Amino acid sequence: MEKSRQIQLVKKAKKGDDQAFITLCEDYQQVIYNAAYKLLLNHADVSDCLQEAELKAWQNIRSLKNEAAFNSWLFRIMTNIAKSMLIKKQTYVELKDYHLVSQQQDMTASDTMQDMLAKLPDVYRIILVLYYYAGFSIKQISEQERKPINTVKTRLARGRKMLKELLEDKKYG
Repeated sequence: MEKSRQIQLVKKAKKGDDQAFITLCEDYQQVIYNAAYKLLLNHADVSDCLQEAELKAWQNIRSLKNEAAFNSWLFRIMTNIAKSMLIKKQTYVELKDYHLVSQQQDMTASDTMQDMLAKLPDVYRIILVLYYYAGFSIKQISEQERKPINTVKTRLARGRKMLKELLEDKKYG
């Protein structure tokens, strides 16, 4: 979306123009959906996450200070909601019967990059998704995650290394 158009739509949305807000959300829907799916790995969870993110964004649109940063702001909201959902899901899984064997024990030829991303800890997967799939710069990720730039760089490097090891294990294992 063109920045001047985005700024204009955000200003209208701040004044209560719901159609302008809908247009903004529609323009970023595909890229946000893809990023959320890379984090949550489940279409139903992604739909819930996006619905909650858009609702929260609408409720707080007046607090957005920089109209040109709407996409980063919306991504931050979505990422925070996705993180919260992952924590809830992880807690649920930990409460399940611990005798059950994980389905992810054996890697098969049908494992995809998506499956391998899913095996990474959330702190690395989120950074990798934002960097490679959403196209955010390290600085933007740093601002969005409220982490120092060096922390983002370290997590990006560690995430790449872990992903590389998973790919090598699959190839040679």
